[in-house]
Amino acid sequence: MSTAAAWAPDVHEADPEVAGRPGRLPEEFWNARPLFKHIRDSAHSEGCSGDVLFYSSLARLSGMVSHHYRAVTGIGGRASLNIFSAIVGNSGAGKSTGSSLTRDLMPAPEGDFRDGLPVGSGEGIAEAFMGTVDEDTGEIHAHGKNKGDPITRRVRKQVRHNAYFYVDEGQTIAKLGERNGSVLGETLRRAAVGETLGQTNASEERTRYIPAGSYSLGLLVGFQPSTAIPVLADASTGTPQRFLWGWADDPTIPDFPPQNPGPLSGHPGTRQLSEPRDLKFPERIRRLLWTERIARNRGEIEVPELDGHAGLIKVKVAALLALLDNREHVTEDDWSIAEIVWASSCGVRDHLVERAQREAAAEREREEKAKVLQVVREHEAMADATVAVERVARLVRKHASQVGGITWGELNRRMASRDRKVLRKAVDLAEARDWVFGEGDRLCVKTD
Repeated sequence: MSTAAAWAPDVHEADPEVAGRPGRLPEEFWNARPLFKHIRDSAHSEGCSGDVLFYSSLARLSGMVSHHYRAVTGIGGRASLNIFSAIVGNSGAGKSTGSSLTRDLMPAPEGDFRDGLPVGSGEGIAEAFMGTVDEDTGEIHAHGKNKGDPITRRVRKQVRHNAYFYVDEGQTIAKLGERNGSVLGETLRRAAVGETLGQTNASEERTRYIPAGSYSLGLLVGFQPSTAIPVLADASTGTPQRFLWGWADDPTIPDFPPQNPGPLSGHPGTRQLSEPRDLKFPERIRRLLWTERIARNRGEIEVPELDGHAGLIKVKVAALLALLDNREHVTEDDWSIAEIVWASSCGVRDHLVERAQREAAAEREREEKAKVLQVVREHEAMADATVAVERVARLVRKHASQVGGITWGELNRRMASRDRKVLRKAVDLAEARDWVFGEGDRLCVKTD
């Protein structure tokens, strides 16, 4: 065997169900704008999924853009553009490739941007925005070589506003969240909507305070299907509905790679702002969101649990699409594309939920079959035991029919080892049927 053959992977044909599963971004999306073709060609030039690079870039961009950008729809104040993306695929399917390619596609801006941080704890997420600075106390040095200079002190406070987090395996988040006292789940849910982060502690060095609206944060998480399903099943916490979901595989990757179109120059992550900037939406969309909002709050409609943040996520995606198109206002076209993205995300999510339901149903069926089999085995064992007791009872009558009966000891010795365990029951049965009776330490046969 050649060395190459020895190292060749054990390749199997793909499951046809995988190739046809719903949730991949459709051709309608990729053909909508030259930008999307640019992203897809960048991915395909490296043998990576176009969907993976798009969702990865969206999450990373949301952590790069100025925190001064806010989406304004007339509902819930000014919404942050923070995006969480979840990529689902088996190990080695290229989930991490998208996160690395997006650095080439969208070079990081100048400034203090934390790029590709791991997630270790809820406290660690807040800490990413913290630092130590010299703060003026309002006093001056009265003596010495620094006389007349301001007196400063070292204090911990928020020193940066942009961060992008990447988790290669979603199970890590689940395990970290299970720790006693963990605030990771709550922190992620708050970060997704741009709420205040941090903790107040007795000691200053452990106090973290990141005000709402003062930061931009993007998150990309890679999941295997088996680890994504428990997260989706935990919809009551509000965590899974804050993610966009995408598949790691891409059947449209060509046999021969296209030329890499290079980085996106002047992308919105490079723009520095010094004051709030509102991204406004068309009146029809504002009215649509308002109508749904009041209908939900009046109890007139009931939205499925996993769709609880549908409107907000579409708002975020549409706003980022506008920025990518060098606009600071959202158009109907941005909204239509955001709806395509949301529908694709729901396709992935719902497919995983249905898979979980099928697996749960199959497990219940296996358990029911196991229970039935156990009952059958117990019934058969009882039937076998009844037959054995009947047979040994007849042997007891036979041995007890000798003149003077038979002692218990002698009866026990004459029995085969397999029959001794039911001997007591067999004697009881023989006595119940008036075949034998006890007399002292002997068993005798009854005679008419």
